[in-house]
Amino acid sequence: MASRPRLRSAGLLTVALAAMLGLAGGVVGGERFGSYRDALPAEAGQPPAWRGPSFDPRRYADAAVEGVVRKACASPAPFVVLDSFSFGRPANLDDDLGEPSDSADANISHGDVVAAIAALGHGAVTTYQIDPVFNAFTLARDFAALARDVASGKVARPAAVVTSIVLPVHLDDVNRALPADKAVSAADLRARRGEVMAALIADGDPRNPYRIVGDALAALARLDVPVFAASGNTGPDGLVNVLALNDGVYAVGALDGAGRPTVYTSTPEMTAIWAPGQFVLRETTGGLSLTGGRDVAFAGATAPGRKGLIASIVGRDPATLVRSVPASLAGPDPSGPGRRQRTLRRYLEPGLYRTADLLAAYGYDMSSGNVARSLEQGPYMHYPSDAIFRLDKTGRLAFDPLGDGSPGQLVAYDATSFATPNVCPSPQRVAQTSSPR
Repeated sequence: MASRPRLRSAGLLTVALAAMLGLAGGVVGGERFGSYRDALPAEAGQPPAWRGPSFDPRRYADAAVEGVVRKACASPAPFVVLDSFSFGRPANLDDDLGEPSDSADANISHGDVVAAIAALGHGAVTTYQIDPVFNAFTLARDFAALARDVASGKVARPAAVVTSIVLPVHLDDVNRALPADKAVSAADLRARRGEVMAALIADGDPRNPYRIVGDALAALARLDVPVFAASGNTGPDGLVNVLALNDGVYAVGALDGAGRPTVYTSTPEMTAIWAPGQFVLRETTGGLSLTGGRDVAFAGATAPGRKGLIASIVGRDPATLVRSVPASLAGPDPSGPGRRQRTLRRYLEPGLYRTADLLAAYGYDMSSGNVARSLEQGPYMHYPSDAIFRLDKTGRLAFDPLGDGSPGQLVAYDATSFATPNVCPSPQRVAQTSSPR
C-alpha cells in the first residue's frame, strides 16, 4: 500500500507511493465494528448538489463538471489510461506486454483493470505505462512525457486522461508552511487549490516533482484534455491528491452499491465526480468478466490459482482454518501501513485470518473508512491474496462479494481507483475480444 517518505526538495510534503489498492481492491482497511453504511446518511457531509439524470447514480460538483464528463464520454477519441499494465501494448512502449493466458494465473495488474473498466464505459482506450520504480519523481517524469507525446502527436489527442494514481499531501503539512491566518481547511480547499499548489512549489526548485506535474497538467489543459484522477482511499483524513489541485483535473470519488458516497474517499470536499467504484471479476464464457458475465474483459484468462484458493476455503468451518496474528503486529504502525506491509511476509504465514486482526497487522488505524469497508465485506481475510470471506447461513465460509450466491466470483474491486475510469454515464458495454491496448 502507501508509504509516505519525506521529499527533500519540498520538505513540507508527505508523499504516498500509491498505485492504490493493487489487484484485490481488498487491502482496504482495518477495523470498525458495525456497518459504516448504517452510520452514514446518504447525503451526510457530501458537497455535490448537482445530480445527473435520475437513472444515473453519478453525481457532479456542478453542471460545468457534468458538461466536461459528457463531452469527454461522447468523443470518439480514446481515453488515455496512465498506470501499470501486464497486457497489451502501451503507447510509450515498443513491444507487446503479452496476452492473458489460461495456462497459468493471469497476472492482471491494477492498470489492466482500470483500462478494462474505461473500455466498458467509453469504448476506445490507449494505455500509457508508468515507470515500475514508482515515486513522486518518476510519476512527474511520466506525466511530463505524456504531455509531450500528446502535444507532439506521438499519442493522438485523447478525449481525457484517466489515472487512478494518487500523489497525496496532508493538509497539516501544507498549513505548517502557511501563515496561521492563511490556514486552509478542507471546506475551502477547492476554492483555494491554486494557493495550496503555490505553497507546494514555493521552494523554486525546477526539480520539484509537484512543479513538473503541474506544468504537465497545465500543458494538457491547454490542449483541452481533461484529467480524471482518483480522490484516494484513505478517508476520513486530511490527505489530498495533489493532481486535483491543478486546473483541468477532476477528482473522482467512489459510490457504494447503494449509490452513496463512500466514507473511505479521501477529502470529499475536493471530489468533483462521484461514480460507482465496485466491480467483481468473475468467470464467463471465453475469459473473465467485470460485468457479471455480460462482457469479456480479459479474453482467454481463467485464473486457476485464484479459483483453486477460493475453492479450498469456501464451505469450510473458519475455526479449523483461522490463524492468529503475532501480538507484536497489533495496533497501527506510526509510519503508516505501507512500511508494515512490505515486511509482513517475514512474520505471517499464508492463510486465513480474522479481517480485523489482519488489517491491524497491516498497520491500519481502526477508525479508517477502509477498515469499515473491509469488515463489511466479511469477517475473514486470506493473506497474502487479500480475498475477504463471508459466512453463509450455516456458518461456513463463502466468497460472495456480489451477495447473490452466483458462481465463478474471483476478485472484488472496491475503490476510487475503479470509480475513476467509470465516469461515463451511459456505458457502451463494449465487449473486449482482447486485452485493452
